Amino acid sequence: MDPIQAFRREDIPEVLGLFRTAFGQNGRSTPTQLDTYLDRVFFQSPWYDEALPSYVYRDRSGAIIGFAGVQPRPLVLRGRPLRGAVATKLMVSPNGGDALAAVKLLRRVFAGPQDVLLSDLSTDAGRRIWEGLGGITALLYSLQWQRPVRPARHVLSWLRARGVPGFITGALHPLGSMTDALLARSAAPLHSGLDGYTTDDLPLDVMATQFSAVCADRALRPAYDARALQWLLSVAQLNDPHRVLRRRLVRDARGQVAGWFLYLLEPGGASEVVQLLARKGSADAVFHMLLADARNCGAVMLSGRLEPSMVREMSTQHSYFRQVGPWTLAHTKDADVLSAILSGNASLSRLEGEW
Repeated sequence: MDPIQAFRREDIPEVLGLFRTAFGQNGRSTPTQLDTYLDRVFFQSPWYDEALPSYVYRDRSGAIIGFAGVQPRPLVLRGRPLRGAVATKLMVSPNGGDALAAVKLLRRVFAGPQDVLLSDLSTDAGRRIWEGLGGITALLYSLQWQRPVRPARHVLSWLRARGVPGFITGALHPLGSMTDALLARSAAPLHSGLDGYTTDDLPLDVMATQFSAVCADRALRPAYDARALQWLLSVAQLNDPHRVLRRRLVRDARGQVAGWFLYLLEPGGASEVVQLLARKGSADAVFHMLLADARNCGAVMLSGRLEPSMVREMSTQHSYFRQVGPWTLAHTKDADVLSAILSGNASLSRLEGEW
């Protein structure tokens, strides 16, 4: 019997046990509402496709000792529809008895009918397996950007995290607040050319219908409709219930859509940008509106995956870039898709990744 089989709903209880063991022992966090997570993301997806299943690995007794998740994601390359997929939650029991189970699982996923396979939360070990099977590391999309929104408050948080007594940082808090207010006021004249840009709530139907126009200068992009976006954003929010998923639409002085941003807001802490998009020529305005919105909502720090088309705008706004987290990986036999990913000519935000 083939030890690798398609993941079925009746396998969920056993995979849940594996999930808790594998992720608990390696120190990684597990999704919230774990009991319903597997059914929600692998069987309730609007993109569910029986031809792109997830897989379990069984030992000789029939027990599940490994799992590789697959989440179908439709993509578009210059108007050509692609069957995309995201590989996620690769895990093997440490006592499973097959040292190559992870490699065999991922090889089976690679052999699927998808045009391109992505993964964006890979560890160093997962990256080595991926590249050993012929995949590549998308270095540009493995970079993270960070931008202090309230720099003085951020410094105080940094000092507290490194053991500076609370009575000292507390005493400095009023000075920090005043400093952040002065910095925000001094930056205002630099953006006088952005007059007329406004932000408002981002409706899902606008996001779906305007996606291709906003990403018109990128060769590779996701294909969304309002129903799929509703499901995806609900999953993102459920996976991080302690932060609010904030969606904002940016319009120019003529009322035209200039772009939008979505971020998980944590007032007084670090907020994570999950999608940041701008029309060609509007990147500076959209990024500025993101910073202003986060500041007004009480965020101290913003971070997110690098958006290659906005590097200059992020740099001039004093963002910094680094690679300290997970890797973004890709596997495809399509040279045009590979070129778009390696050159940064793709819209692959955190929203398009693993959830």
